[in-house]
Amino acid sequence: MHSLQEILAFARAGALDEAWNLFRAGGHDCDHRPPALCLKGRLLKDNAIRATGHARRALYREAADAYAEAGRGEQSTYPLINAASLALLSGEPAEARELALRVLQRIEDAPEEPETPYYRAATKSEALLLLNQRSAAEDAFAEAIALAPSAWEDHASTLRQFELILSEQRQDSSWLNAYRPPRSLHFGGHMSFEAAVGGRRRLVEAIAATLEAERVGFGFGALAAGADILIAEALLERGGALHLVLPGGAGAFAACSVDPFGADWRKRFDRALAQAETIRSIRPIDIAPDVETIRLADEVAMGAALINASRLESQPVQILVIDTDAAAAGGSTGAALAQWAAGGWRQHLIRAPREAIAPDLSGKLAPVAHRRALAVLCIQLDDLDGPAVSLSRAKADLSEYTRAAVPPYLADDQVLLAFEDATEAAHTALGLADAGWRVGGDYIAVVPFTDPFSGGERLPIASLGPAKAAANSTPAGTACVTDDFAAALAVSGHAGPTSELVGELELRASGAAIELFVLRPRST
Repeated sequence: MHSLQEILAFARAGALDEAWNLFRAGGHDCDHRPPALCLKGRLLKDNAIRATGHARRALYREAADAYAEAGRGEQSTYPLINAASLALLSGEPAEARELALRVLQRIEDAPEEPETPYYRAATKSEALLLLNQRSAAEDAFAEAIALAPSAWEDHASTLRQFELILSEQRQDSSWLNAYRPPRSLHFGGHMSFEAAVGGRRRLVEAIAATLEAERVGFGFGALAAGADILIAEALLERGGALHLVLPGGAGAFAACSVDPFGADWRKRFDRALAQAETIRSIRPIDIAPDVETIRLADEVAMGAALINASRLESQPVQILVIDTDAAAAGGSTGAALAQWAAGGWRQHLIRAPREAIAPDLSGKLAPVAHRRALAVLCIQLDDLDGPAVSLSRAKADLSEYTRAAVPPYLADDQVLLAFEDATEAAHTALGLADAGWRVGGDYIAVVPFTDPFSGGERLPIASLGPAKAAANSTPAGTACVTDDFAAALAVSGHAGPTSELVGELELRASGAAIELFVLRPRST
């Protein structure tokens, strides 16, 4: 029998049907103790979110009942405030108000409840909001944020809940904007320039002013000599969190994009690198990046900024330093400019003409023959029905993908295939998950090769570790992908499925940990 914590892990991974099956198989649906009832409420709420119309209302109703029963069995405000908000979402505002009053009474009766100060103040704010006492709710929410000013994810969770409540009450939610976490930035621009001292100073001032005006607190990009380093330094100066995405890893990237411009830029690179919150290396590691790897890294950095903004209920923004008109911007900067603009996100272009451009890197950034950015899918073959049956079913389910960039092929106990478009790969992954398969995915720059024995196109084994590990760790009927894949999907805009962080995955070969995201159909 699976424990409640194990079942919760399945729910967090997006395997809601499996979580329900395990919940019932373990007899937990007949368990009327608060922990089981709270998990039941959580599962019902998750199912309500993916339902529509009357079915959604009914599931919200069942979730509210589960939390309310849990609230009668313990003095914690957690089940009761959930019951109150879910009662509202199920269409019972009077019941929601009654439960909200009980929450406030419990807060008054037990001021030392073993929860964080933020949670207590935010719970009070939620109860007041359910009572339509907006001004008092705002005061309590401001108090909560003051008690934990950097607890960004807690703030975001509260903001999401408040938006649901205000939408159900048909009330204006614009006042929440004043309490949103700082914005998430994608940054980039041209490389080192030999500009006049006054021109460099004006550029630094323009960058700092834009970061301030946009309330930027998180930055995602590379660290090349020139615009990258100037923006990173300005972000760090204002206390922001720097998240680096470096094609080839720090050493190979610096050798190509920093060292040719002189020792001063390298010192500044090393200082910023040491202060970075995270450093994500884009494979292949320790190999000089080419134009395709740099393009992929830009795509991942843009997607990471979008994911962070969404996770924190804030907004994304892009700042690019260019030395020409936007329409004429070329290279990776021009591609990032166009891709971000196509998504309709906030964008600032800072003009900084260069008097003389430093070393010509065109030779060093030449494309590697046949290297391509590919969204790789790995399907785990389980032997529950025997290997022959499993293979036969996999062949049938994958028969329509023979025109993929890398068509399906068998590798040990897994089937691999790859697409040039992350959105197409995500749709495919969800379709395979609906058919019951365990699917893992990754987004990589790779050189496919032709198998001389079968004549089929293959992917190098060394590049497949994350995709294979994701498939191995994923529950049946679920598709989970790496952070790079999730980022590429995010930057594709509103056309494809969405992803949600479910945890970290440790790679056995390197011991490194990567974030794992579950794919979900986009809500209508």
